[in-house]
Amino acid sequence: MTAVPLRMAALGIGPFTGDASTLLAEAKAGIVRLAGLGATLILLPELFAAPFYAASSPAEWAHLAEPVDGKTGLWAARLAAATGASIVYGMPVAGSDEFLPSNAVVLAAPGQRPQVVQRKVHLPPRGDDAFGEADHFAPGAPAITAFRHRGACICPLVCYDRRFPESWREAARLSADVVLVLVGGPANDPPGLFEAEIRTHARANAVYALAAARYGQEEIGGATRRHDGLTLAATPCGGLLPATGHAAMIEIDSAALSKARAQNPTHRQLRLY
Repeated sequence: MTAVPLRMAALGIGPFTGDASTLLAEAKAGIVRLAGLGATLILLPELFAAPFYAASSPAEWAHLAEPVDGKTGLWAARLAAATGASIVYGMPVAGSDEFLPSNAVVLAAPGQRPQVVQRKVHLPPRGDDAFGEADHFAPGAPAITAFRHRGACICPLVCYDRRFPESWREAARLSADVVLVLVGGPANDPPGLFEAEIRTHARANAVYALAAARYGQEEIGGATRRHDGLTLAATPCGGLLPATGHAAMIEIDSAALSKARAQNPTHRQLRLY
């Protein structure tokens, strides 16, 4: 990884209020602002431009799935070119006629076509609702993937995938410097659990963690859905970096990572598998 510090940012997006264009406008304004502050990679939440519709009938929402280079991809590609920042975001990516869409992570880098860099591996149970994510999406292959950004190794996790320590261990095995966590939907967590979860995994695996979450409440299908996640940044030692409003930023350098890994080598001492 380069010794030049890198700035990466996470941007929380507000609730869906009936018009996806308001979410896109909020995202664009935040991306432009964070790029102006020096962020070269900006993270958006899971399914950032859609409501949390997993508990509703799939027939009502199937139209939201797009090709990776569809209208949302074109929006992101133009914004990446205009700001010079890579944009990582969650969206429903259309499958073939035989398969459900993927709950996917897409990377739009300046001058490149958008590409899927991760698909949600674990789909949470439906609970008391009539429908769940498995009714809307096909699970991704059981693998965590990595991509590089200006010399840094990046691994994205989609919401529920963060619950599984194996996801983080695999990111560490891939030599991740940063784990990106895209979050949406109601988890009904006790207060403080989400923050503790991200910080603990960051420390145990000696990685920076950057989480972008939806916030607020949505009215979907007559039910109120509250987004529980937080937009935050954690250091490889488990510290929490300051967040401003619904945005958080990290500055990464190889010296800080090396020190954290020397002080806390649990990421490379696992003997159970």
